[in-house]
Formats: sequence, C-alpha cells, structure tokens
Amino acid sequence: MTPAPHHRTRPRTHHPPALDLIALRDQHLHHYLSYATLALPAAAARQALHDAFDDLARRWPDVLATPSPTACAWQSVRHHVARACPDLLGPVAHLTAPEQDVLLLHLVLGLPTAEVAEITGADPAAVHVRLRSLVRRAG
Repeated sequence: MTPAPHHRTRPRTHHPPALDLIALRDQHLHHYLSYATLALPAAAARQALHDAFDDLARRWPDVLATPSPTACAWQSVRHHVARACPDLLGPVAHLTAPEQDVLLLHLVLGLPTAEVAEITGADPAAVHVRLRSLVRRAG
C-alpha cells in the first residue's frame, strides 16, 4: 500500500527581481518609504517594502501583463505596510482605498497630485476628483 502524499507547503524561494522591477522600486522608493514611515519605525518600514517587492518579484510576469504594473506595485506596498501596521488606516477607514491614498500622499505627505497619480498608477484626473471630493466633504 502506498503512503498518502504529504501536502507540504513549498519553502519560499528567493526570486531575484527583474531589472524593470528594480527600476520601478528605485523610481518611487523615497515616496514608498515616506508612506511606510507614517506609522512604522524605519526598520519595519524597510522590511514591509522588502516584503512587498519580494512578493512582486515572485509574480512579476503576471504583474507585467496588467494594465499598470505601477498600480500593482503600489497595491503591494500598501498591503504590506497595512499588514505591518493595521492602525495606519484606522482614522481614514471610512474612505475608499483611492481616497486614502490621496489623503495620505497629497494632504499628509505633501506630494503634488501628479506625483500621487504617478506613484499609485492612477489617472491624474481621478486623483484631482478624489481630492476635490475630500475637500468638499471636509469643508
């Protein structure tokens, strides 16, 4: 009688990042780090970004097939930072994720709306609409 197969999880293997992923990371690293350090100590922020880009490296061919690899990178950063610090988005949890992005990146970190669009992979017009909506609700 043959023993039942064991279902083991595969050990995580290191996936060296592709050059275009490295370029994307390096292009926005300063802003990603600023975002992550809103609520995390510097070492934890760097670890969250490392985890985000390790995750992206594992699925990079699929990411490249999406309409916006930049948006995928931002979502990975956002996910890993939120996982490391669930309280980061607590005060803005009532907002949609894109509204949270505009609020934190533009209003808190002071990035121009064009940079917010570039970092998040969003349409610049959509960033302006979200910002106007936030200002209108606050006013």
